[in-house]
Amino acid sequence: MSNAPIDRPPVDQEEAPVPEGGIAGYLATAKRFTVNAKLFLGYSLLSQLGAGIWTVMFNLYLLRLGFGTSFVGLFIMVDMLFHGLVAFPAGLLADKIGRRKAFFIATCISLGARGTLLFVHDSKEMLLILAAISGVGEAFHGVAGPPFIMENSEPKERPLLFSLNAMFLMVSRGVGSALPLVWAISLGVPDLDVDSARWVLVASLPLTLAGLAPLAFMTEKRVELVESFLDLFALKNVVNFDAIAKLTVASLVVGTGFGLATRFFNVFFDLGLGATDRQISAIFAVGAVGGATAIVFSGMLVQRWGKVRSIVVTQIVSVPFLVLMVAAPMVVTGLPLVVAFFLLRDAFYSLSMPIRNQISMELTVAKERGTTAGMTHMAFDLGGAFGAGIAGVLIGVEAAKVDIGVDVAEFLPAFVVAAALVVIAAAMYHVFFQGWESRLRRAAATPETAD
Repeated sequence: MSNAPIDRPPVDQEEAPVPEGGIAGYLATAKRFTVNAKLFLGYSLLSQLGAGIWTVMFNLYLLRLGFGTSFVGLFIMVDMLFHGLVAFPAGLLADKIGRRKAFFIATCISLGARGTLLFVHDSKEMLLILAAISGVGEAFHGVAGPPFIMENSEPKERPLLFSLNAMFLMVSRGVGSALPLVWAISLGVPDLDVDSARWVLVASLPLTLAGLAPLAFMTEKRVELVESFLDLFALKNVVNFDAIAKLTVASLVVGTGFGLATRFFNVFFDLGLGATDRQISAIFAVGAVGGATAIVFSGMLVQRWGKVRSIVVTQIVSVPFLVLMVAAPMVVTGLPLVVAFFLLRDAFYSLSMPIRNQISMELTVAKERGTTAGMTHMAFDLGGAFGAGIAGVLIGVEAAKVDIGVDVAEFLPAFVVAAALVVIAAAMYHVFFQGWESRLRRAAATPETAD
């Protein structure tokens, strides 16, 4: 078992050049995508419709059932905890059975759990059990996507394919996020009662199922995978231990910040700012579409600055807007200003998402990519579970206070800590990977001296 140094990638890790020639260059590259890659983008465009509804409404649904933010945080914690615990074995399984089967497994488990928990609302224990099962299903999605992209594309296509995948996921989520708004308008109410909220969440389930349609037409390109589960659990497929360890640590920090703040954005707008369901749905929809639009420019940033510097800059620039989201309402009254900060934070942070995924895949070889995705997702979700549990306690809104709103300052500690973690994660990417990218660029510029 070798421990390949991070600055000497294997042959299938050659750096993917950014398409040149502006829009024409991007279109020319997109036309060369494989059929599988195009179908996967179709899956990305459909798969988040249901998730968008869930992102907007589910925390609010729990609040309307009479639970406080401590239980909402506990629910998120259990979901992300089991997501994280299963992510690593899910990555191993995806390396064995292939990516497409992993997508089907993920969707079926998640749909079953979510459909059930919408009609089980009297037992906290049962809700938490179903949160765990839902987390198990979702674990397969994240670990199978990036390896699939790597295995069904050429190096020169990857920057655009990673960007389009992230962009389509966010567009899909944006459309889904708008559906509660449509539902509320059709009922003629600013806020959905608990029964209406439940049924709009039920409507998300067939939309999620429809996302599987493009997968049925895929002919998966199988690459060098490990032959036995024993070899997988012994990690005999892993050759880049150092790179995977660094990616995992960075993901742990990012995930903790995600759990502290991002998972509570809808609660923040609802309880802290008194926004209606219509407004929250519209805010999330515009935020997702804005993030998707920003991702279009990620390839240009990589071309100008390189992958690592692009990640560092965009994450750090997003931090002031995250802090201002919660600090501004203490000084100036008004939802529009906070929404502007929210949209700017989303746009800048979204720029780094496809680049992070691409780096994690380029630092590894085919047979360890599912394992890598499993490790990084495990770290992200375990960090997110810890962050969500802490945030639920820090915010500390009890059920009795839900109906009257709370002081926005109660969200400040969780959001500030999350902002600090984003800066720490950006610094980690610079320390861990800037040297690797610089050496890779020098080697590409002077191929006659490269090994």
